[in-house]
Amino acid sequence: MKKKQFFKIFLTITMITVLTLFLNGCLVILPVAPIVEINIANDNWTYEIYVDGSYFGTTDSSGKLTLYTVTPGYHHFEAQDTSFLGRYGDKWQTIKNGYNKVNINTY
Repeated sequence: MKKKQFFKIFLTITMITVLTLFLNGCLVILPVAPIVEINIANDNWTYEIYVDGSYFGTTDSSGKLTLYTVTPGYHHFEAQDTSFLGRYGDKWQTIKNGYNKVNINTY
């Protein structure tokens, strides 16, 4: 009786292990939407941020802004100073799914 019970437990554990190993590759992983962190690399001031000519927001006083609605692809990022100095910077960058950091130098 014990031999039969041991065999059933062993067979069950073996089947679970085999199914786990082989079905593990069948998981579908959905791509993560792009997250774009804008950083004004050489200034601590507020800037209006434009992506492909459309306004997307204003950076905080440390020059940072996080965008969640930018689509993957090649984009033109622009930063326009909100003060009377009129500082400006731009950068072309490819955005992929996941985390992206865009450093813009202003002049």
